Amino acid sequence: MQFGIPVTDHRRVPVMTVQYAHAVMQDHLECLSADCPIKRQAKARLIEEQRMVPGDREFSAY
Repeated sequence: MQFGIPVTDHRRVPVMTVQYAHAVMQDHLECLSADCPIKRQAKARLIEEQRMVPGDREFSAY
């Protein structure tokens, strides 16, 4: 949510930088990774750069 307005664009982007991935994770905070392609892309980028470490167990929420 930006400025109190829900995010409506969930499409993947051609290039995901680490800085943009952090912004996406904040902007799409209420989105589920399973349902939001850009959040899933951002999460994968952060994991790839070792900026995020996935948990040991399956978690279906965010």
